[in-house]
Amino acid sequence: MTDLIDCAATETDAYIADCIRRQRKLVEIPDEDESGRYCLGCTSKIDPRRIEKTPEAVRCVPCETVIENMGKEKKGKHGR
Repeated sequence: MTDLIDCAATETDAYIADCIRRQRKLVEIPDEDESGRYCLGCTSKIDPRRIEKTPEAVRCVPCETVIENMGKEKKGKHGR
């Protein structure tokens, strides 16, 4: 029974984290002008190839990598 409860709690945590991640993406508005789109993290111009591949991108690859790694570290601290 404990395993079932642990599994449900883990799935619930993952679902909530996914909902929060999607909500944050909805709120993040790209910084753009006629010359291009700029990273919300470091304000450098985002490579047009990245925007082509990921149209919703609001950060350059290095800044997005930092954000993603921060999320992985938080999950690791909770033992999940």
